Amino acid sequence: MQTIGRRAFLTHSALTTLGVGMLGCAHRNVPDRGGDNAKQRVRVHVANKNHPLVARTAAILKDRIEQRSSAHVIESTGDPGLILTVDDALSAESFRIDAHDTAIRVCGGSPSGLLYGVGKFLRTSEYAGGEFNASAWRGTSSPRGSLRGMYFASHFHNWYHQASPPEIARYMEDLALWGVNAVKVIFPMINLHDWDDPQAASAMEMLRTYAKTAHELGIQFATGVNNTMFIGAPKEIRATPLPDPTRRRGNSGHPICPSVPEGHAYLMRNARRLYEELSDVGLDIVVFWPYDEGGCACAKCAPWGSNGYLNISRDFAELGRNYFPNLKSVLSTWMFDTPPEGEWQGLADSLAKGNEWLDYILADSHEDFPRYPLDHGVPGNLPLLNFPEISMWGNSPWGGVGANPLPSRYQRLWDQVKDVVQGGFPYSEGIYEDMNKAVVAQFYWDPDRTSRDTLAEYIAYEFGPGVTEDVQVIVADLELAASASYQKKPVDTAAVLRAAQLAENVHGRLPDWAKRNWRWEILHLRTILDRERFAGGGLESPAADAAMLRLVELYHCEIETDDPYHHRVRPPLKRAVDRQGRR
Repeated sequence: MQTIGRRAFLTHSALTTLGVGMLGCAHRNVPDRGGDNAKQRVRVHVANKNHPLVARTAAILKDRIEQRSSAHVIESTGDPGLILTVDDALSAESFRIDAHDTAIRVCGGSPSGLLYGVGKFLRTSEYAGGEFNASAWRGTSSPRGSLRGMYFASHFHNWYHQASPPEIARYMEDLALWGVNAVKVIFPMINLHDWDDPQAASAMEMLRTYAKTAHELGIQFATGVNNTMFIGAPKEIRATPLPDPTRRRGNSGHPICPSVPEGHAYLMRNARRLYEELSDVGLDIVVFWPYDEGGCACAKCAPWGSNGYLNISRDFAELGRNYFPNLKSVLSTWMFDTPPEGEWQGLADSLAKGNEWLDYILADSHEDFPRYPLDHGVPGNLPLLNFPEISMWGNSPWGGVGANPLPSRYQRLWDQVKDVVQGGFPYSEGIYEDMNKAVVAQFYWDPDRTSRDTLAEYIAYEFGPGVTEDVQVIVADLELAASASYQKKPVDTAAVLRAAQLAENVHGRLPDWAKRNWRWEILHLRTILDRERFAGGGLESPAADAAMLRLVELYHCEIETDDPYHHRVRPPLKRAVDRQGRR
């Protein structure tokens, strides 16, 4: 099995300027050849190229085509085969792909719309036998969801916590091509003692890097603030632990009681410092979170979701707008009324008296969508966002056995809410759920698009032609195994073996660029690990050990660590140890 190096994302960096330009065929399957060692040339005319995002979009187009084919993409002012332009007659985030004389034209209603249109063009083109065949897709497309986010849970020394700036930039480019227009990243206070912690400066630089990269790509940047703060918070201001009889809300982290004056002052002081640290790079959205991590069960705060939580969230919002006047705020209701405490009704009653400090309500759960906003309407009549948990379900450690595609699960959950939500922030702990990200991002763009249709487009673009049906079967078998394992039911070993054998067959048919693609590698590794754990020698077998070591490398995990939470995101290697004693 071929592998790619630790900094695999850097193999094809789009962070360069648009060098000699680009180019595409005027007619599908008719390459322009001649000169340049007879390479196919893709001629591209870039209008509005002085705009930084338009130039970045052109560079991304060039990089992705040249990564997948032997074509040479060049800029051309005369007789182009492909035109990239902005047309303000379109709505800002819309795009259109049509014919213009003998060329294919990709128009965006704004530079961001152009980026989304280039994403569609790239994914619907073909890359076969080293040739680039330009997309035959034609039409106009506009997003239905206004806030199409992703939440990168940048903690526990997971991939988001450890990745280099060029890796981060490339991955965010790829998500923007799917239409993502907002990214949430947190400052990992759960891993830090205080602002003077030796890792605090690098963690803040990570956060600022995400903010700057997002804004360069026209993506809104979000972060979270709640009552959970540093490890070193004084004991006397700590929150009263939650009863949590359902074991869903959790008591992880270091929550502070905002009803204690010293606790409130501590929370506001640290929120102010966070806003100050981001003041020069910008913050577009702040998200408040009630539970896991968060919460306080003291008499003055309870019920938390409609009392203490609301009060401190309003204070955080008002403080944030002193630094960022156009700051949007999102109130999460994660795990409200689990168990029932009247939190949803209390929230509705409170917001009926005034909701001017809020822009969105976010809701979801580990399983089916909460009934309250579906049955009674959204509190405050605010736009509703969802929070698909795309990382953990059927999966422990998270990503520990490779890719976790669950398209059928997310289709079922989406069908419950597609007529009422305006977008959302899927929860991500790493790159291993990349397929799930694409599926959910396209739900936000077009609520009626099926997960299967999106997955087919993903497979053709990331793995090449002629393997879509086989990879769909692999994905279905992996989802079947994950679902059975999570529900503690017998796993269909025949399906597991079929997926592993089919993956080997597909691997032998992939073009070299696809074999080197980390997305294929983590899917391939998953089939090996499922075979070993359900139908082979177990996770201590040599094959499983080698597969997990490769995942450790791809995820930038630490075999030995001081992070007491790192085991949650690291493959379950027997030799892996945290220095506090957990294996």
